[in-house]
This record gives sequence, structure tokens and C-alpha cells, in this order.
Amino acid sequence: MASVVTLGLASIEVGAVAGDGGPGTTLTSLGYTFEDSCTMTQDDPEINEFFAEEVEDPIVRKMKKGRTTFAWQLMDPDAETLQKIFGGTVSSGTPKTWSAPDVTPSIEQTVKITPHEGLVITIPRGSLVAKVNAQFSRKGMFLVDISVVPLKPKKAGVGTMQATNPA
Repeated sequence: MASVVTLGLASIEVGAVAGDGGPGTTLTSLGYTFEDSCTMTQDDPEINEFFAEEVEDPIVRKMKKGRTTFAWQLMDPDAETLQKIFGGTVSSGTPKTWSAPDVTPSIEQTVKITPHEGLVITIPRGSLVAKVNAQFSRKGMFLVDISVVPLKPKKAGVGTMQATNPA
């Protein structure tokens, strides 16, 4: 039996969801990922068991999968990156200035997580949420916490999340 060990992080790339609702193909890195901040977690499933009066074991058991969340901290955002993850506008002059949006937009992106070795994870359509997590001190820095929750792709036959064996 073959096994795949997945270790480390080589890159996180994001980009627009494809026009047909499948995973986007033009993906780029937002910047460096803060050390030890990249996680992928899945909530416990919701389990409903149905019992009969005559027996102690469940007659039917239905499950709803737990939500998967992929999260990391971006450590080197510039004005253009802030606009990509928060919305808003960037000035055309030099130096560039990002202006926050008046209303928080819903941002959907394709996300591809490539480890140093092992499974490559692709989220064809994910809801991206960002928030500032900055420390202005000698031991802190300006970070942006980013989380992505997979959404059902709009293209038929495409899974919510894909894991591809290494080449």
C-alpha cells in the first residue's frame, strides 16, 4: 500500500474562480506566510441519531460534515494585497495608498495550498475573510489573519475540496 506524507508549506496561491464555476487557473501568492501559522481544520460532524423505544441502539444515524477552515497569517502585505483581501481601492499615484471599503465585500477565490512534499490541496471556490492582527512593538509585526471556508462550486461535478497526489 502506497502512502503519501504531506509536510511543510511551499506556497499558498489565490485567484479568481473560473468563469464556468470551476477552480481558477490564474493563481498568485499574496506574500509570505508567517511561520507556523498555516492550519487546516475540520469541525466535528453533526450527528443525529434516531431511536426506537424497543431497542437501545440507534435505528438510523444521519451525519452532516463539519466545516473545513483553512487559515494562515500574511506577514508582508502591501497596498495592492490589502485591496485584494479586504476590498476597497488603491490610489494610482506613488506611493500607493489603500483605502478601506465602506461595506465589507464578500470575496470568493480559488485557493491552492502546495506543501514542500505531499498532497496539493485546492479549494475551487472559497469564502475568504481577512482581519488585521498587528502588533507595533519590537517583538511584533503587522500581520493579516486570513481564513478560507470552502463553498460548493457552481460547476457541476467539481468537489468542494480537492487533494492531488504529488507528481
